[in-house]
Amino acid sequence: MPSNLIKLIIYLVALLGVTPAAWAGAAEEVAVIGEQRAAAFEKGDIDTYIAAFADNAVFTPSLQAFRVEGKAALKGYFSALFETYPMRHIAARQVSTRVYANDTIVVQNAYFVLTLTDKNGNVSVHNLRGSATWLKMDNQWRIVDQHISEVNGADRS
Repeated sequence: MPSNLIKLIIYLVALLGVTPAAWAGAAEEVAVIGEQRAAAFEKGDIDTYIAAFADNAVFTPSLQAFRVEGKAALKGYFSALFETYPMRHIAARQVSTRVYANDTIVVQNAYFVLTLTDKNGNVSVHNLRGSATWLKMDNQWRIVDQHISEVNGADRS
């Protein structure tokens, strides 16, 4: 009898340790990836940060006039950003997540404060809003379009 109890406990531990991810929906899955990407952004881990973009993703940044198209161009853009601003911090606010098309499309909107510190220690604070469209491709979530813009009239320092 104690042997059966031990087996039951092992099965319960295994079940609790494995299945919550399987039970997570599209919004929760994308949220986890988003948290990993935010940490990678702050650490300057370019490969982890851009991994979520689709190969043909389009990114419209607030810090330059034109969009960036394709993963290679995205890597170049963010590599330059990380080099120019070795310290970065992002704080999201009012994140809105909607799921469509049988859990294959996720659209996120958020406001956030981006604090950048350049190599000379100069700090700039940007109040931004953004949207990202995620598509489940080959059983993996990928950003196909992301747009970031500055919030007009927001206090800046």
